[in-house]
Amino acid sequence: MSQGHIKSGEVVNLETLREEMDVDASYALVKTEDMEVIRMAVPKGKTIDEHHISGEMTVQCLKGDILFMVDGEARELTQSDWLYLQREQNFSYSVKEDTILLVTILFTD
Repeated sequence: MSQGHIKSGEVVNLETLREEMDVDASYALVKTEDMEVIRMAVPKGKTIDEHHISGEMTVQCLKGDILFMVDGEARELTQSDWLYLQREQNFSYSVKEDTILLVTILFTD
């Protein structure tokens, strides 16, 4: 993942953040002790096997179509949809069309 953190107070357009980025590129917008915010661009056909994140996580679909499996249940996200996952919650996904996501992970002790 490329590291080019946004400065506090800086305004960015999440869809056109880096026009030159590959469709499969991810960009860490902010990473602190308490949270990480990632703009993820994932291509059609990409799949991620079931796993979990140690912190709470939100996923907002900015563009595209992606199917999350959350604890065995299908959750389809399209533009403007938002998903919350609690700590250690199992999920996987498959991308139905090129997709841009805004992922926020909260770290807790």
